[in-house]
Amino acid sequence: MKDTRRFLQYIGKYRFRYWLILIITLITESALQVLYSYVTKQTINAIEFQNMQMFRTAVIVCVIIVICKCLFPYLRYFHIHLVRRMVYDLKLRLFEKLLDMNMKFYDDTHSAEAMRTLNMDADSLKTAWFSHVYWVSGKIVIVIASVIAMCFYSTILTCIALIISVLTAFVSIRINNSIKKHAKNVQKKSAKLAALFSDIISGFVTLKMNPGASIVLKHFYKENEESAQAERSRVRMEASLEMAAFLLGIIGSFGTIIVGALLVADGKLNFGIVMAVVTLQMSMSSAMQRFGSSLAVFTTSVVRAGHVFDFLELEQEECVGWNTQTQVGTEDLHDKCDVVIEFYKLHFSYNENTQLYYEGLMVKNGEKIMLAGESGCGKSTFLKLLQRFYPVESGSVRLYGRELNEYSLMQLRNMITYVPQESYLFEGTIRENIEYGWNKAGSPDMDMIVRAAKQAYADEFISELPDGYDTRLTAGGMNLSGGQRQRIAIARAMLKDSPVILMDEPSSALDTHSENVFLKVLDSLMKDKTVIMVSHRMTGVERFDRVVRL
Repeated sequence: MKDTRRFLQYIGKYRFRYWLILIITLITESALQVLYSYVTKQTINAIEFQNMQMFRTAVIVCVIIVICKCLFPYLRYFHIHLVRRMVYDLKLRLFEKLLDMNMKFYDDTHSAEAMRTLNMDADSLKTAWFSHVYWVSGKIVIVIASVIAMCFYSTILTCIALIISVLTAFVSIRINNSIKKHAKNVQKKSAKLAALFSDIISGFVTLKMNPGASIVLKHFYKENEESAQAERSRVRMEASLEMAAFLLGIIGSFGTIIVGALLVADGKLNFGIVMAVVTLQMSMSSAMQRFGSSLAVFTTSVVRAGHVFDFLELEQEECVGWNTQTQVGTEDLHDKCDVVIEFYKLHFSYNENTQLYYEGLMVKNGEKIMLAGESGCGKSTFLKLLQRFYPVESGSVRLYGRELNEYSLMQLRNMITYVPQESYLFEGTIRENIEYGWNKAGSPDMDMIVRAAKQAYADEFISELPDGYDTRLTAGGMNLSGGQRQRIAIARAMLKDSPVILMDEPSSALDTHSENVFLKVLDSLMKDKTVIMVSHRMTGVERFDRVVRL
């Protein structure tokens, strides 16, 4: 019930239009079913009683049915257009939520699982809101309309139809509860399989070069079999539901025909009324048969939608700041403060087994600090805490004399340039990738982008490319060398021009030539900045004021 309630609540601002179009569509369709039975009755009675007026009435109603049928697709068009807008808005919310999630979410969530939620599960809502809600509610409305119409024809035959409908609904609900459990299991197994696929693709070189591929293959066979088994169980329950609905529908139709024939023979009903009731009964039977399968598909969609809604309800970063109002002024802070960064008795833990403690550190304005220490001592975490990627459990972290939580996230991260070990380049042009560093109003002009690239020693190789700055990069910038990717990332940092620069082993993955170029870039990047750089190899240590060991 919770998933279904959320499924319907997230229609949001489109609620009135969505339900209005859906109700008009359902009323039109159910009215047409009733009119079919009326035409059947009038036509048969016109023949039986030689009444031309009845026949003319039947013809007029037929014309009305044809006109309504011609207009019906337009209603469905407005409906699907509205649903597309709903899914479009939902994906925007998902994307904004993704930007606002804390670092722990990205640490704990596989990228394939996140992509599945953002794409496949979100897209499934389009089908669910457009088709599945229509199918399920449509069958219910048709049954109600048919029962009301049948009451005007014959109470006895209506009772037979109602008994069968109640039995069908009872069986459908019971079996549907099992389908829901199986659907959740299928969703869980599919997410695991998608994550495994992603790992295999990402690590294909390792798999090809090592004998461990057989281990991964066995793991894949196991997960694939479990996923297939879960899917088989779900399909088996759906088939059971459809079979039960079909069987009860056939029993109802035969029962109506037999009882109707007896009533005609007894003179209590005419043949036209019996055929009208049979027409409605067949419509009800068809609706109840499809209700079973529609309800099963709807349940599966609701389960998939539940993953989307669970994601939207996750806790996000505190003081999420991409739209947060400014809290303190930051103008010229780097010129007014002697001490830029202060850590004091800082405590942080990823979990019970990984706990980090920093006694204290003070970085003065314009000072260049190199962080060193053994692997796992928390050097990279140190930089991330300064950017509020993780919440501090105790202790104090100050930037320009203010606690970090006095800044909005936008303010804080605009004052800091972060160069990770492997800077990511997005699919798009080189110019666009450099432009990602721009943190001021408007867009940077081309001269500013070129100047940043020259400062990063990237302009030379960019100019040699056929399309220059408009050269398109693949995801991750894999059509460039590691050194070239790093220089574009540094050009991005140059364009941002923040007073504080944090670097996490930026040269560890570079060859000797690229590292030498990086050292030249480093001088330009660090000029008049406050810098903290993590380094294992102590690359360029002579350029730093001091080395701090953690």
